[in-house]
Amino acid sequence: MGEASSDAAAKAAAVRAVAVSRVAPSVQRGEHVKLSFFDSPWVVLPPIQRVFLYELGEADGFPAVVERLKRALADTLAHYLPLAGMLKYAVETGDAFVDCTDAGVAFLEAEGDMDVRRLAGDEAHDIVAFLSLVPELDARVLPAPVLSVQATRLSGGLAVGLSVHHVVADGRAVWRFMEAWSSASREGSPVTKVLGPPHYAREVIQHPNGDELARDMLKTVAPNLPVVRGQYDFSQRFLRARRTFYLGADDIRSLRRRIDDLASAESAAGGDAPKPKPVSTFVALAALSWTAFVRSKGLGAGDDTYLMFLADLRSRLDPPVSEAYLGNCVRACLASCADAADLLGQSGILRAARAVQAAVAEMEAAPLSGTDKGWMQMLMRLPFQRMTNVAASPRFRAYEAADFGFGKPARVELVSMNHDGEMVLVGGRRDGEVQASVSIDPAHMEAFKACILG
Repeated sequence: MGEASSDAAAKAAAVRAVAVSRVAPSVQRGEHVKLSFFDSPWVVLPPIQRVFLYELGEADGFPAVVERLKRALADTLAHYLPLAGMLKYAVETGDAFVDCTDAGVAFLEAEGDMDVRRLAGDEAHDIVAFLSLVPELDARVLPAPVLSVQATRLSGGLAVGLSVHHVVADGRAVWRFMEAWSSASREGSPVTKVLGPPHYAREVIQHPNGDELARDMLKTVAPNLPVVRGQYDFSQRFLRARRTFYLGADDIRSLRRRIDDLASAESAAGGDAPKPKPVSTFVALAALSWTAFVRSKGLGAGDDTYLMFLADLRSRLDPPVSEAYLGNCVRACLASCADAADLLGQSGILRAARAVQAAVAEMEAAPLSGTDKGWMQMLMRLPFQRMTNVAASPRFRAYEAADFGFGKPARVELVSMNHDGEMVLVGGRRDGEVQASVSIDPAHMEAFKACILG
């Protein structure tokens, strides 16, 4: 069973479509945005799908809320124009680009019987329900849209679902778009003193062979363009268990202190060893998730294991790229351990943290070294069953970014989790809190939970 049919069945069972409309930017500009070498690898992957759940009172009528969302979206798309365009492929040149002529976004209005408080409060995800609350975005044949939106009336509230093709925006860019859209709804403008306008000219990312590299990437990942083969073969997503955990500021401080204390003790035992570098929140949580996955999956002596994450390169390039860049400016980083047994025991989390720190240091020393097609081909040869994938970032203020004027979401989740060994990190609802959402084989979930919360 493929993803397209599975998602359609889930949607048919859980929600009913009320209306479909097209939201066009309030200002139209005919532009073409050619993909960069950072964008091209994402052509074959499914969209980023997020759901935002809101508890609403009786005074918040669904039709009025929908009109408010649509007006704000039209104003926001006028600035974030590539998100309203169509992904196309030029056979004669081998280039992929976003055509912003006659731009617009599909907006689905729906209703469902699910209770928003249950969906927002459950530790375990109702995967079928969550999938029904995000819109379809079929990009298996180009031209194809890059964004679609769904608003669903639920018992006690509202769900706003978003499907964004990763080819046009990375995580930071998507969250900045969400901030702009919610600002337009809440304050009347997507551009404020705090949130400036975006820019998306790919020329700001300088590479001597950038155009050629982008074409080579396309040929490597999608040799049959404009048909994108294999994009939606994610039928295993229904075989994963998903849960969400909340780690408070005190929990995170305690975790970081434990790793730093282990490093200091080891350094002191080594005599003249240099003082170890304190671990960041991301490094600590990545190390925790990696060791938890290794333990819960029963990996041990003789098993190689890996952790992959994406690093934002905006501030690390020369010249740097501003935070307002709308596009992809990330590269994959890989931490590895030749023997999973090294990640077990009391010092296992320290070994994991050091491997993550080493991957970060390697990226900082040569930010563009992981952007060629050979590196990507190497990633595809790795044993995915022994790999942990840490996505997003605790720095993404997911709940603050999605306040449309009727309060912060009761729950924010990434619906498009496909990997057996994936953890998604975003800032939580409370100050200093981090939300960690996990996808794993159901047989391993309880053991994983014990490692995370133990």
